[in-house]
Amino acid sequence: MADTLRAPLPAELTGDRTALRLITPDDWPVEVALSALPDVLRWTRYPPGLDESTARARIETRVRGAAAGSGGRYVVRDSAGSTVGTAGIAMNGQHDPEVFYALLPAGRGRGLATAATRRLTEWALDVGHDRVVLKTILGNTASEAVARRAGYAPVATETATIRDAAVRLRRWERRPGDRVH
Repeated sequence: MADTLRAPLPAELTGDRTALRLITPDDWPVEVALSALPDVLRWTRYPPGLDESTARARIETRVRGAAAGSGGRYVVRDSAGSTVGTAGIAMNGQHDPEVFYALLPAGRGRGLATAATRRLTEWALDVGHDRVVLKTILGNTASEAVARRAGYAPVATETATIRDAAVRLRRWERRPGDRVH
């Protein structure tokens, strides 16, 4: 089906340098922190200015999505156990699942976004998805580098609306057997 993942999301995914745990309402502080970072707002769909209440409501939406099989978001932790951001996978009304991520400054430049992206992508391919999608806003060279290192190839550009503005996106895809650098 186009609107659900092919398997229930695992509560935890571990991989190279990262541990991913499905987000819970108690993780609201990372949501608030990410929503206050100008570069996260510039390069992602994160809503600006979340407070505890709106962060908890946002998390509850993803908790319900995970239960329904449409997708979920994870807290990303580094090897020391520190929360460094979020990453997720969701159908987003598409035929193929889409991976996404946002890291706090303390988590950047350490390969953690790549590790989280690889782990989520490998899970989706392992459960039978034919391809996984990742989208970057044109000009986001850091996320483009993550996509390449995670084995994605650019396939198209498209327009989306983010916070009432038209934005150009690069669509990346990874399929089973694609080479990962």
